Amino acid sequence: MESSAELHTTEALVAEMKELRFRLQEAEQAIEAIRSGNVDALILPADGQPLVYTLEGAETPYRSFVEHMLEGAVAMSLDGTILYCNRRFAEIVGVPMQKLVGKPFPDLAENPEIAAALLNEAQWGSSRGELMLSKPGNCWVHTFAALQRILDGNTELCMVVTEITDIVAARLLVSELEVRVDERTAALVAKNQELEGFTYSVSHDMRTPLRAIVGNANIVLKEEGDRISESGKDQLRRLAKAAIKMAQLVDDLLQYARLGVQELKLQPTNLGDLARQVAAELNADRGGCNLNITLNEDQAVNCDSRILGMALNSLFENACKYIRPGQSPEVELGSEERSGEKVYFVRDHGIGFDMAYVHKLFVPFERLHRDSEYPGTGIGLANVRRAIERHRGRVWAEGEVGVGATFYFVLPGS
Repeated sequence: MESSAELHTTEALVAEMKELRFRLQEAEQAIEAIRSGNVDALILPADGQPLVYTLEGAETPYRSFVEHMLEGAVAMSLDGTILYCNRRFAEIVGVPMQKLVGKPFPDLAENPEIAAALLNEAQWGSSRGELMLSKPGNCWVHTFAALQRILDGNTELCMVVTEITDIVAARLLVSELEVRVDERTAALVAKNQELEGFTYSVSHDMRTPLRAIVGNANIVLKEEGDRISESGKDQLRRLAKAAIKMAQLVDDLLQYARLGVQELKLQPTNLGDLARQVAAELNADRGGCNLNITLNEDQAVNCDSRILGMALNSLFENACKYIRPGQSPEVELGSEERSGEKVYFVRDHGIGFDMAYVHKLFVPFERLHRDSEYPGTGIGLANVRRAIERHRGRVWAEGEVGVGATFYFVLPGS
């Protein structure tokens, strides 16, 4: 029989074996957690105080991102013990990273009570506020801290810290950029006004000599026609025709310049009435145009009737000009819904155009047809675009050769 002493020794050995197996199991679990990257730090007791060890080998994909942040980043326990911080936070407080780990965060604040209040508030979700953090040399750093409770993993609180001086610097940079933008915008507006004024002045001054050329050519033809050869008469007619075209171009340029400088006077306008008025004036001026206009409905728009009338006039003139032989000019004015906004359109049934050249339509002096076929100055559709853009709208076109063209425009204020 075993003595009582031997029995006690056996039981002690069995208990010790169980304890060793338990510790071995814990160690294996910790090693596996370290290998898998699920652990950032270990907290071990030492002389009654927690000692925190960061794990260099437990890098996870987010660690690289956090390390390169321009703001300070801190991971803490609920009581404010720092478990991890990035280099930027260490720079802000002027303390090496390894010395910050395990340190209570409130100890870094000028007013620990404020830091503790932020920690308590963050336990219910999140908190934020300004803090004065200490820095070696009896210095204090003015910061803004944002804390967030984390319910996943070992870390319970995360914090992002930004120096107020960085925020002020960013705001000053934004303000400086805004000033530069305003200055350049003002300079651009001044240049545009100067260019438009120059165009207006030159165009206006050219009208008188052009009229004189046409008038004198006609006088010579009338009074001296019997003594001039047919070749000479033809040259005079060509001269008068060229001067007339030049005068038309000058008038179009004047209109283009006016559209850029005229003050916009918006008021509710019946688009149908405006279209009928423009068509009536066009028929009276052109004599044989006889434009037929179809209105889908009378619609109220918020516009400057003078400027929008110029745009409609140019579109109606094109409908009269670009028609197939034997065809009567006609246009349809209506609207439709596209992507939640009202889009107006002017549709004709003339010769149309190839969509491969649609990008040239609204560019000054760009023409899709020879002047011998369809005379013009190439300014009309440029005026249309400027008129619509003055209303902060946009205009575009769709067409098919031999079928017709449709010009769409949007007026945001309507």
